[in-house]
Amino acid sequence: MSFNQQQQLYELLRRSRNPVIVCKANPSGDAISAGLALSKILQKMGKNTDIICPELPAEHVFNFLAGAESIKNNVCGLKKFVISLDAEKIAEPEIKHEISGGRLNIFVDGTKINLLKDDVKIFDSVYKHDLIVALNAPDLESMGALFEENADFFYQTPIINIDHSPENEHYGQLNLINITAISISEIIYEMIEMLDSNFMDESIATCLLAGMIEKTKSFKIPSVTPKTLHIASCLLAAGAEREMIVRKLYQTKTVNSMRLWGRVLLNLQTDENQKIAWAEIKEEEFSATGATEKDLPALIEELIACIPTIELTALFYEKENEKFCLLKSEKNIDLKNIFSNISESGTKNPLKIKLDCPIQEILEKLKKISKRPIMSRISFIRQK
Repeated sequence: MSFNQQQQLYELLRRSRNPVIVCKANPSGDAISAGLALSKILQKMGKNTDIICPELPAEHVFNFLAGAESIKNNVCGLKKFVISLDAEKIAEPEIKHEISGGRLNIFVDGTKINLLKDDVKIFDSVYKHDLIVALNAPDLESMGALFEENADFFYQTPIINIDHSPENEHYGQLNLINITAISISEIIYEMIEMLDSNFMDESIATCLLAGMIEKTKSFKIPSVTPKTLHIASCLLAAGAEREMIVRKLYQTKTVNSMRLWGRVLLNLQTDENQKIAWAEIKEEEFSATGATEKDLPALIEELIACIPTIELTALFYEKENEKFCLLKSEKNIDLKNIFSNISESGTKNPLKIKLDCPIQEILEKLKKISKRPIMSRISFIRQK
């Protein structure tokens, strides 16, 4: 991070009073953990902070982290409306309200009331949040309904865009994109070191280590770097609770999810190079195991951990007599664009598609994708 970037980051955070931290829809555990750590840092800086993670289930695996209960699914009270009356025409006002017929009625009583229609005005107040910090969101659209329903807020509010994906579209006023970092938690650690290393405490260290452990499959993926391991050791030295993280992430799986995991293993297939893995799950298998569609992302992560060579994963499944596929790429491929001709939903990666074609057609497309060279690109910081 250059000196100018450091200076701009510091100034944006210093001037903000009510920043909001946002993630892409259905966020990764790394983004959730990094968001919680960043929230604690901002609170130490005297800021009133909210965290919004769209499409995050109420019961998620990272609930064990301090502050997780404060995470919101959407924006509440983004704007305030002011009803302004001419005070000179009201003496000793008394204001009451009631809700009737689906309307909010406001009653103003006073010793002197001589109000006309032009004496009543309604104003939009400024937005509650004066700064957006986006984590692991490659573009604004990846935030789903959060962006779609509040586009003006995103366009009118300064954005600090923090990511490690080469697919990031640099949409922020300040873009901190480090494509050599393994995780968002790693970038937030470096931010703390740059701002003030005294911000670090046991709670923040635990959040960041949890994100790094989740992202690296407990440091088992081939792309783990010496720098990543050094940061992890610094977090342990700062008091991160590694044993608790491992226990919560890997030793608390439900019986239902383990039953489904067993059936997925029985049906699992791979290509000859073990770059593509896929399995079919019948609707009756959900009923028999008691598992649900929400258990599938965790199953994909298990597959990746067990077969480190996997680059593309596909789970084909049935739900209410309809067929779907959950796709995940480990190479930052824009699956949403590739499968744009098929009914789909969700973010670029992972991507859920509604199948209106044979499974074999999807597999053939995945095989073509796996043969493409992965083009690396240098990520520049762009200020707007």
